[in-house]
This record gives sequence, C-alpha cells and structure tokens, in this order.
Amino acid sequence: MFSHRGAWFFLPLFLSLVGCAMRAPLAPYDTIPQGKASVFGSRLQLIDDFNAGIGRNKVDTEWQTWASNGADVKLLPAREDALNPWGASAALQFSIPKGESVKLIALLEDLDVSQAEALSLLVRRKDRDAFSGEISIRLEDDAGRSRTVDIDRYRGRASQVVKPEWDEVVIPKSEYRALDFNRLERIEILLQAREESRGRLFLDEIAFFGVPDIVFESARDNLVGFPEVVVASKRRTELLQIDDDRRFLKEIARDTWRYFENLVDRETGLPVDHIRIGEATGVGGYVSPANVGLYWLAAVAASDLSLTSKGKAAELIRKNMDSFTRSKRWKHGFWYNFYKTRSLRVTRDYVSTVDNGWLAAALVVLRQAFPREFGREATGLLELLDFSEFYDPSNGQIRIGFDGKKSAFAPYHYGLLATEARLVSYVAIGKGDLDRKHWARIYRTLPVEWNWQKQEPQGSEQILFGETLFEGYYTYLDKRFVPSWGGSLFEFLAPLLVVDEQKPGASSLGKNNLVVTDLHMEHALEKKGYPVWGLAPCAIQSGRGWSYREYGIPELGAKGYRDDGVIAPYASFLALGVKPEAAIRNIRELLSRYEDLYGEYGFYDSVHALKGRVNHQYLMLDQAMIFMAITNYLQDGVIQKYFHSDPIGQEVNALLEEEKFSI
Repeated sequence: MFSHRGAWFFLPLFLSLVGCAMRAPLAPYDTIPQGKASVFGSRLQLIDDFNAGIGRNKVDTEWQTWASNGADVKLLPAREDALNPWGASAALQFSIPKGESVKLIALLEDLDVSQAEALSLLVRRKDRDAFSGEISIRLEDDAGRSRTVDIDRYRGRASQVVKPEWDEVVIPKSEYRALDFNRLERIEILLQAREESRGRLFLDEIAFFGVPDIVFESARDNLVGFPEVVVASKRRTELLQIDDDRRFLKEIARDTWRYFENLVDRETGLPVDHIRIGEATGVGGYVSPANVGLYWLAAVAASDLSLTSKGKAAELIRKNMDSFTRSKRWKHGFWYNFYKTRSLRVTRDYVSTVDNGWLAAALVVLRQAFPREFGREATGLLELLDFSEFYDPSNGQIRIGFDGKKSAFAPYHYGLLATEARLVSYVAIGKGDLDRKHWARIYRTLPVEWNWQKQEPQGSEQILFGETLFEGYYTYLDKRFVPSWGGSLFEFLAPLLVVDEQKPGASSLGKNNLVVTDLHMEHALEKKGYPVWGLAPCAIQSGRGWSYREYGIPELGAKGYRDDGVIAPYASFLALGVKPEAAIRNIRELLSRYEDLYGEYGFYDSVHALKGRVNHQYLMLDQAMIFMAITNYLQDGVIQKYFHSDPIGQEVNALLEEEKFSI
C-alpha cells in the first residue's frame, strides 16, 4: 500500500491521466458551417476535398502517384462525398504485390500551417478494413526532415457530421514534432502491403486543423507586428484637428511607416504584398522586385523624415537585401515575380520588366543616399540588370517581360510614354543599355490607323534625337493631353516619386502631368459629382476575398479603364508633386468624409466615392507611394534629388528638356 505521502505524490499524475482520457477527441469537421463545404471551415487549411475533381488540389499543385516494383496505382474521381449529399471524393485504385507499396503524393510548396493542431482526413471504413497492410501518412518539410505515422493509431469517429461509413483520421501535430510547420514541402499517403492486395481506398477532406482562421493566423505569426484595430477613430480625430498642412502630412507618414516596420517577415525582413483586416483577414505573404525596391526607398525616406535613424534604416535594408539577393534569378540578374516572403520560393515563373525597373531605380537612389553602406553593392546589382535584354529592335520598344514557363518573351511592349513603364526607359537609357533614340520610338499617341483607340489623335510629326515621331494628343473637356493606356493617375504620376519631371519636363511630361491632374479633378468633382477625386488601380472587396482592378478616366486612355466611382487615396498623394494644394484638400476631404477609411497604418486602399464602401486592405505598393510622395513634398524632392545626382539620373534630364509636347 502507498503511504499517505506517496498517495499525494501520485494523485496529480492520476488526475492528469484521467483528464487526458476524458478529454473529447478532436472533431475537425464539426467546425464546418452547416450545409457548407469544408473550404468554408476557418479552422481548416484544406489540402483537397476533391469536389472539383482529382486535378489540381487546393494548394494548387497536381496530385501524383508512385508505385514500387510490380505495383500499380491510379487516382480516380468518385461521386460519394464523406460529408454532404453533394460533392465528391477520390478513390486510390491499387494492385500491390506482397511487400510492395504505392503512394499518393501532393507537393505543398512551403505550406505554412504553423497554427495547426492536427492533420486530418476521411477514409471509407470498408476499404481500410479490407486492406492487408499498413496505411500511413508521411510529411516532409523544406529542410528534408520527414516523419511517417500509421493511421490506425488515430482512426475512429468523433464527428457528428461525417457519414457513418467513413472513419476520421486525426493525427496530432505532436506526432510530427520534428518538422517545421512553417514550411511543409510534401504529403504522402502510403499503402504498404503485407499480402498481395487489390482494391480501392476512398479518401476525402484532407486538411490541417487548428486555431480559428488558421490560414491567417499561420501567416501572421511570421510578421513583426499587425494592426490591432480596424478603424483608428481616435487617431483620425487627432489628424483632423491639425491645421498645419506639413505637420498633418508628417503624422500620416508616421502612421504609414508602421507598415514597413511591422509587416515584414521576422526571418527574411521582406515585406508582405498586402494584408486584409476586419471580417476577411488575410496576409499576402509574397513579394515582388517592385515591392523590394520600394521598401528600400521607404527606408531611405524614413531616415530623411527622421522617423528612424540612418543606421536603423541601413540595418533594415541590409537584412532585406541579403535575403532577396539569395533568391533564384533569371539570367542577367533579373528577379522573378513573385517570391514567398519566408522561403524565397518563386511563385510565378515570370520576369516583369517594369518591376525590375522599379528595383533598378531604387538601387540608383540607394547608392546616392547611403554610398558607404550600399554604394559598391548597388552598383554591382545595377550592372547585372541589362535592360537591352528586353529591347525589341523591330519597333524600338521594350518588351513587358519574359515567360519562364514558355521560355519566351511576352508578345507585348511598353508602347505608350505616359505610363509608369517610362521609368524603365529612364533607367535603361541612363545606364547606357539603350540609346536615346529608344525614347523617340515610344508612342506619344498610338498610330492614327489603330482605329480601336478611344479617339483619333491630332498632332504633327517632329524630329527628336534624329528620329521622326508623331507628337500627338487627345482632347477631353476642352483640354489637350497625351494619353496613358487606361487614364489612371497612377500611370501618369507614379514615376514622379523618383524622377523630377516638372522642372526639366515643363514643356513635355511635366506639362502633361499638370493637365491630366486638372482633368481628374474636373471629371470627378464636376462631371461625375463625386465629393473626392483620385481614380487609379486599387484593391476592392469581393465577397470574403478581394480583387485588384484598374480604374481610371476612360477618355484619358488609349484603351481606357472603367470609372466605377472607386477612389484610391494614394492617387491624391501622388498629386502632391503636381498640384499640392488641391491634393491636400482632397486628402483632408477623404479623411473627413469616410469615417472608416483610416486605420493604424494610415489610409486604406480604396473607397467608393458615393456609397462610402471601404476596402480595409493595405497594399505595400500603394503604402510606399503614399510614404514617398509625402517625403518628397516635405523634404523638397529629396528622393528625386538622390536620383538626379546620380550619373543615370543626370542623363534623364536631356530626355525631358529636349522635347516639347503638342499640347
């Protein structure tokens, strides 16, 4: 018998064991909203429910099968669903000799399920009972570590919604404790036969189960920080009470800078593409070359605004640059679009010329702003980026990119001057990759014979850098202007973040920037009756998700984007470089009129001018444009001055000074 002292010693252990035995088993599928598919379960990161067939799974990879010597296996679609009267499942049809095995494999490509508690799937019971052998599930992370678990240890029934003829397999995460659940690379369902076996194994609802909103929470824990509230009402009130315009803008910049401080990966220092806040939370955990370049520019700007020290800014850039320069690149050093922020895996095998152009422009600024810290490295990276690779001598223009999957250049060109893509031409000519004649080969208006464009251009032929070009223009609201592709303020004004077009281009692009900004104001405020202006591409809410759409004034574009009354606040900040007083009035009106347009990290990405519907989303690109535009305004064009003090930027002045538009 135990002594009283011994009994007290074992009592906590006994209660603990009883508690474990009495604890209800996990029932992942009971968390799915009634009558909905498992894709709507916020606690499930779905690998596949097979409702869409057996092709690509929910991780957007193809299912694969494997068989050892003499074995045979196929994955077939099945009409029977394990949860609902509708839906489907999959059947693994096999023929396995004694001692051999087959596998069903899905590549997970660095899937982040760090907030998972278990791996779950459904298996039809009669198939499992008929199989003479072991069925197990193997997980592997991107470091090559793996672990295999026999499903018989975790096969049973806890759910109230799973059909009676199906068994749940719920394997605790602790069984795979050696693996990095931030970067899972592969899942395998393995059948190993003790005796010769033939048959089918029906499978359904393969998923990781964990905390509510598991996809979002698994992504958020990689970040330095995240907004705590959706609407920053108190902060908005404080801003509206500031009469001094410069202090007003400085405080907005202070809030906007928090994106670049917090929404970066803890390990790599790379910024995420976007976040969504509120009911439809999300993290876009990927990054483009443009995002990286703009992050560097934002760090430089933060130092100039005294929102961080020069040393801290350099530290942020260094961590980011060290990570990004490790990533896989196309020949000549060009980066792909896009990369995962944690693993640096390429997610789109495409090289965007304009994205790399933004990064190249950032390198020019960086070697002037921080010459001792990054001068040599920035120069080396710039030398690798030879933009003549994208030059098409047949028309003298730049191709928009290279498709790695097709191993071919895209069939389209950056053909219009008044778009953001002119930044690539600035850098390419400044570096000496392209001759000045390239500038004259870009269309001011599309050729007159292209009768699908919005209006027939007027103008006359002129000589520029020895080339004959048509100095054309459109007319809208009795004003002449050189059109962009879609008529958005982004196309017209984005390059001003880096290049000073207003002074050297007073007779060309600088003049056009003034005219089109006036037209944007007149179109929105007078013709359409909107209380605010600023039409530009932006993110909008789409159900529980989102979409990125291009907006503009159709009449200002050769093709013309649509005007749905959606206003992008960043467009007003771009206009600080052209019409500052009008821009500040509009920014104040946006802040005053739409109560939930301002969050902890500044203005959200879009609002419907008449309906007041706000998309509570931040895009890194648009936040960077706001931040840099404020910096240029408050610091006398400091980012532009860095660019123009560089030999590359000095060459740009000649492009702007030489030409006179026909407007």
